[in-house]
Amino acid sequence: MNISKIRTVMEEEGIVFSFSGMISQALTSFMVETAKKQLEERGEDGKITRNIFLIAIEQLQNIMSYSKGRDTSNANKYVSPGVMVIGIDRDKDKFYVLSSNEIVLEDKAKVIKKIDEINALEKDQLRKFLREKLRSAEDKHDRGAGVGFIEMAKRSSEKLEYNFEEIDGKLYFHILTYA
Repeated sequence: MNISKIRTVMEEEGIVFSFSGMISQALTSFMVETAKKQLEERGEDGKITRNIFLIAIEQLQNIMSYSKGRDTSNANKYVSPGVMVIGIDRDKDKFYVLSSNEIVLEDKAKVIKKIDEINALEKDQLRKFLREKLRSAEDKHDRGAGVGFIEMAKRSSEKLEYNFEEIDGKLYFHILTYA
């Protein structure tokens, strides 16, 4: 293991925070608070820090909702393997939050439909759509109801970017959101 290579890649990619491993609700709280403190200490704008903080929460919740490897068998519900990165895209001069997790093939079409529907909306339409989703009985108790994607899109400075990648016979979902 060459930690210097990892540090170099992180610097080149503008990464200010990263995590890879099993993600739980308790760990989510710790990670986003840590990332938020790091951004505040760097003197980042409060609104941007808040948006990054909220996007990161939604992406981590997304991992717990859609991850193929989620474990719901113990008291620590929805423990899921995943990766989350917060960084600065130097070309765009914007912060980003990027996450990745393995998903089941059956969830792929559902995720595509939800994100494409959200990406087709303007900011004012997103607020209305969110209100409708929250009032509606549709998907009310479904962990993958899409509300998190709507929240990310509301706080994002750009449309949600996503893709799926097959690696060693496993399907991975990647989502990138700019603050």
